[in-house]
Amino acid sequence: MTGFGTILFLVGIGVLIYGLISFRKKKWPRRKTQIVIISSILAIFIGSAIVPSEKEEASTEKPKQEEKTKKVTVKPLLKAEKTFKTTDDGAIVVEGKTNPGAEVTLDFIDNPDATATADEDGKFSLRVNELDRAQDAVLSITIDGKTKEQTLSLEMSPGYTKKLADKAEAERVAAEKAEAERVERERVAAEEKRIADEKAAAEKRTADAKAAAEKAAAEKKAAEAKRAEAKRSAPKPDTSNKQGEMVYITATGKKYHYDQNCRGLNNSNGETAVTIAEAKSRNLSLCKFEQ
Repeated sequence: MTGFGTILFLVGIGVLIYGLISFRKKKWPRRKTQIVIISSILAIFIGSAIVPSEKEEASTEKPKQEEKTKKVTVKPLLKAEKTFKTTDDGAIVVEGKTNPGAEVTLDFIDNPDATATADEDGKFSLRVNELDRAQDAVLSITIDGKTKEQTLSLEMSPGYTKKLADKAEAERVAAEKAEAERVERERVAAEEKRIADEKAAAEKRTADAKAAAEKAAAEKKAAEAKRAEAKRSAPKPDTSNKQGEMVYITATGKKYHYDQNCRGLNNSNGETAVTIAEAKSRNLSLCKFEQ
């Protein structure tokens, strides 16, 4: 499409030619011809000034339109060391360079992933605190839907390795101490229980023995009371004229007994049957339980 400057330039040339022809044929007066020629020259000058700017505008407009229609794909770039080492505090910083604005991810096997966005110069920095062991991690760069990956080796510094070893040793010692304390508590508790059980058993034996003794005493008392009652109710033997009647004596006793089951004979080692006359001749007297 022809621009305004081009049209104005062409019109100016046409009017200039027509004015010169008219002046030559003397169709126009001199004054009118001068005005037409001057106007034509101005039109030509203005048109020639406008045409380059229109061409420049047209030339810049076309690339812009092509830029809008053309899809631009950026290829991910990645520049980073392949081995990184922790500080003595266990922190590790992964640095490198990639496309400006690219998404950067450090992917661990058993640690939370670290993410960052590259700055306008493409620089990025990822920090991980307290790395627990040496391991590999995958560094991923993503831009315009495309991803580039690189495997990194993350190592432990000697100072941090010693720090972890000291920590593990301290935890081991603490665990052993806690276990020893637990075993000692259980031993003390078991000993206290054993003593308490033995004390309870001894108290039970004492109580049982006491109860048995009380029962035996009660039974003995009841038997004695029964014999006493039987003696009181039994008729007393007539000893007035029974010199030939048999009685029971012991080898060392000082009493004689009509009844072989008399209480006075309970502790004897054996009885001997003699006549009452013989017993009296030995100065033996009748047992008090039979009186």
